Amino acid sequence: MVSMATDPAEARKRRKEIIQSQRSEGEASTAAEPAAAAPKKGKAAAAATSTNAEKKPPKKRKVTADDDANKASKAAAAAAAAASASDSESVSSSKKKTQIRYDPEVPMSKEQLAAWRREARRVRNRESAAASRQRIRSRISELEEEVSEWKSKYGQAMQRLEALEAAVAAQPSGAPAADQAHV
Repeated sequence: MVSMATDPAEARKRRKEIIQSQRSEGEASTAAEPAAAAPKKGKAAAAATSTNAEKKPPKKRKVTADDDANKASKAAAAAAAAASASDSESVSSSKKKTQIRYDPEVPMSKEQLAAWRREARRVRNRESAAASRQRIRSRISELEEEVSEWKSKYGQAMQRLEALEAAVAAQPSGAPAADQAHV
């Protein structure tokens, strides 16, 4: 049975082995020192297998912000490669239109690019505001039509009510007495 005092020590040891194996894998992938990376990887793997056989399996590796940044940059690079490949082929006009909005067609300096992006943002905001105003105008016209419909219904209901009141007033006085008898 493992005591509570050695549990944190074993956890630290396991984390250290995992970090070393990850570093050695990173060095092997960059091929900076392939001869030096192989023995480290072998030692770390042997140590990990011997400790894993005796103890619990290592926990899943936690994802760090660096890993997310690497994945995001790789995804962006893949997307850029796919975009350049699709640009060489026939591209639908909608994709090209959205691409034009964010990237100028001609190369520019940093200052020119910043100014171009500011102007493009102003144009987009202007278009968005115009579309928003148009949506508001159309909604107002819909509501005005609905109000006019309700006004006409109200007018018809009032006319009918007046007609019914006139019909009740025109009836002989004996009919209301019959109503009182029922009550």
